[in-house]
Amino acid sequence: MLDELRDDKKEPLWFSVIFDFHKTKTLKRLSLSVLVVGFYTFVIEYLEDEVFHIEFKAPSIVFSIMGIVLGLLLVFRTNTAYDRWWEGRKLLSYLGSNAKNFAIKINAFLPPEDKENRIYLSKMIVNHAFAMKENLRGEVKYDELTEVTPGYIDFLKTVYHVPNQIIASIAERIIVLYNAGKITDPQLLELNKHLDNAVEITSSCERIRTSPVPFSYSIHLKKFIFFFTIILPFGFIHELGYWCIIIIMIIFYALVGLEAIGEEIEDPFGQDENDLPIDAICQSIKKSVHAIVKV
Repeated sequence: MLDELRDDKKEPLWFSVIFDFHKTKTLKRLSLSVLVVGFYTFVIEYLEDEVFHIEFKAPSIVFSIMGIVLGLLLVFRTNTAYDRWWEGRKLLSYLGSNAKNFAIKINAFLPPEDKENRIYLSKMIVNHAFAMKENLRGEVKYDELTEVTPGYIDFLKTVYHVPNQIIASIAERIIVLYNAGKITDPQLLELNKHLDNAVEITSSCERIRTSPVPFSYSIHLKKFIFFFTIILPFGFIHELGYWCIIIIMIIFYALVGLEAIGEEIEDPFGQDENDLPIDAICQSIKKSVHAIVKV
């Protein structure tokens, strides 16, 4: 599946990534703030050197202590966001493996001549993946789902939670097959495991989406970065002069950029550049399931 996800992606040159500013989303978001910080630093430098001739220089120990505290806060923020991103990736991998194993067992348990149930179950497995994908984004694209029985899509439009309803429909069909004697007791238990896994994966992904990093923590970090940036010019202007404007803009961009990236990847199921390739993963699941069951 990794090869499929990489088909349309070419590895960029190292230097081209650094200087490709027009495609850097973080820089675009922070460009105005960086310019404001640069202008603020210029004003402080101008007032101290040209107007008031103040020789005040903040002790270096202040920046050392604040830098350590800020570093700890940023490390916690970045690690927390990346843990959520990585957990989401593992769950999507689990979604793919569970769907494929489910399809393998459907293909093995049901006779080749039972095309109706084989097609129904394989398409419903794929429907669950696509419904879960869009449910994590706050909506369901019904045009991505396959009509397995007449009026089924219209029925899904009336339910509260589409992915769970699809799992419920699969479970109902499996019980029908069991009562008809087409699957045995051990086979029923095996198929039920995959249904339980599908519900668990859906619930775990929803937990990530609906439980962001506490807002108060994010606000506290922003305030700390702001106050750190406010006093930063007083530690540089007497040694670097107007060159401190560039230095402080770079420092501010590095600090706020890390915080902004953390905010972006803490919800990994969206459609931003740094979010998980969930669309490609669902397409891979669709191809694999249909290839296994041969529909």
